[in-house]
Amino acid sequence: MKTLTITTAIAALLALPIPAGADGPATSPLVKQMYDGGWPDAAELKSVHEQFLLQRAVQAYMMTLPTLNVIGMRDGSEAKFGAGYNVLPMWKDRMDSRALVPTPNADVIYSMSYLDLKETGPLVVYAPPKVIGMFTDFYQRTLTDVGAAGPDRARGGLYLLLPPDYEGPVPGGYFAFKSSTYNVFLFFRTVLAQGKDGPDTKVAVETAERTRIYPLGSNEGKRPKMKFPNGSGKRVNMMYPTDFTYWEKLKKFIDYEPVGAFPMEVRGMLASLGIVKGQPFKPSPAAKAAMTKAVELAPKMIYANRITPGFFNRANYYDNRKYQNAWSGTDANYNMPTFTDIDVRAQYFQYAYSSAPAMVVDLIGAGSKYPVTAWDADGNLLDGANTYKLRLPPNIPAALYWAVTLYNATDGTMPETPQLLPSRNQYDKVKTAADGSVELWFAPEKPDGVDEKNWIQSIPGRAQIVAIRLYGAGTEFYDQTWRPDDVVKMN
Repeated sequence: MKTLTITTAIAALLALPIPAGADGPATSPLVKQMYDGGWPDAAELKSVHEQFLLQRAVQAYMMTLPTLNVIGMRDGSEAKFGAGYNVLPMWKDRMDSRALVPTPNADVIYSMSYLDLKETGPLVVYAPPKVIGMFTDFYQRTLTDVGAAGPDRARGGLYLLLPPDYEGPVPGGYFAFKSSTYNVFLFFRTVLAQGKDGPDTKVAVETAERTRIYPLGSNEGKRPKMKFPNGSGKRVNMMYPTDFTYWEKLKKFIDYEPVGAFPMEVRGMLASLGIVKGQPFKPSPAAKAAMTKAVELAPKMIYANRITPGFFNRANYYDNRKYQNAWSGTDANYNMPTFTDIDVRAQYFQYAYSSAPAMVVDLIGAGSKYPVTAWDADGNLLDGANTYKLRLPPNIPAALYWAVTLYNATDGTMPETPQLLPSRNQYDKVKTAADGSVELWFAPEKPDGVDEKNWIQSIPGRAQIVAIRLYGAGTEFYDQTWRPDDVVKMN
């Protein structure tokens, strides 16, 4: 009898035929799906690769929009008002629709500056008392609130901003914060006062002009004097790019900032498009075409998500109203308990800017809340051609002030009409009902019988959103014993 060695046994097993299935030789489902195990032809390969590049570019746009949002604001501001840590543009007569900015607040005095810690090193910022503000990095992650919700508790104080690579000692006497990016956004708001015929800006401007910014350790007598250019009444475009320059500005930012400025996964997405820190930006023709198309397609996708029924139900403020919470999550960085809400973040930075804990947490009497709606009481999207009424019940729970503003739905800019300020606030002396409630009207022309101060002018055919601002929101808002009525379309 012939002895069967291990070698001959293995050879015999390999020689056995592969069992056939009902449809022939056994084949994995993936092999069948992938061109029956063969190579794709040139046309198919080109098509699938181009689809990948487009999808990657769309997602990269959504992930980087917070940065381009603030870069657009910086570039527009510095082109108009100049650059430098001692330049603090201020809208001393309030910001109106001639300033192209995402959801600007026309009912406070704005002070906004863009600091470069790579150029200056650590900077000290003196924030005056009663400022409502924040510092954010250029991914719009909050470094700290300033004011009642910040460490100074509305008393004012010295803030020390440290660059990401700072390794020196941190001196005492400051509220010190290290940024993840060299670029830092300073955003201060000061509250109006009641004047004889409406809002008075005098005290708010004087307060804001007490702000001081200077390098740590600099000599008092050698610091450049602060400049407070007035942005009111000036046309300035502070919006993010809508063409291929989006990617060019992003590449410049990537090269300038440290690696930690962006999550590594986002950097990996950008690398597949040719955006790598320290390397030339020379995208392939296919990548450039995809990136060019993505800047047009991604905004439409974000916009569609915003208004697709049910997609953002997690952001609903009430179970019986159409208002939504622009954050939806547990913190200012769009974190839910088990995930980061990247879709809510993308839609927010399409039509707004700046995010801080005071806007998210339930800070009674000191935080700020912003119920926003794009729908009327019947669930129809708001159209500037129609006439609408909004009723705010009595005893509006806003310790500092309340305001209502009409915005273009697409990007959050103000619709420019002869009114210029498409908003109303508690200082406007709007007409109130006998029970203390307020009725505001939105229409292309003032409805008959409506007081001029209760009317906000809209643009026919323009998609619009309505935002309610409650600064110093009270317990009645948080426990929902006070709720704004829905916007009602009038016949």
